[in-house]
Amino acid sequence: MKKVMLLLVAGLFVCACASKPKMAGVNAVPPSYAKLVAKADKSCKTDADCVAVKKGCCMCQGYESVNKEAAAKLQAKWEKECAVAACTMQMCYVEIDPVCQNNVCTGTPKPMDSYFAK
Repeated sequence: MKKVMLLLVAGLFVCACASKPKMAGVNAVPPSYAKLVAKADKSCKTDADCVAVKKGCCMCQGYESVNKEAAAKLQAKWEKECAVAACTMQMCYVEIDPVCQNNVCTGTPKPMDSYFAK
């Protein structure tokens, strides 16, 4: 009887481990998402065509300026890859203001005073 119980518990443990959702690590940068960000469309005509997207699951990995239509596609992938990611609690000065320069979305660092309440 003890052997049967042991086998049953071991089987349940294996099943539980196999069905566990894929978790991103602390401050994760999923490779598949990072490649999509790097290859994302950055074409633009005006500043309004550009938006900032996270380079990884957490804000401290920085931001990339991409075309707003490409950002919509990236958001779905970000939500899937980073849904259960853990981010460290730290202040990062990595936000950007997306702008269109020479028909390419780029980002300029936000001014330091924009991070503080006035």
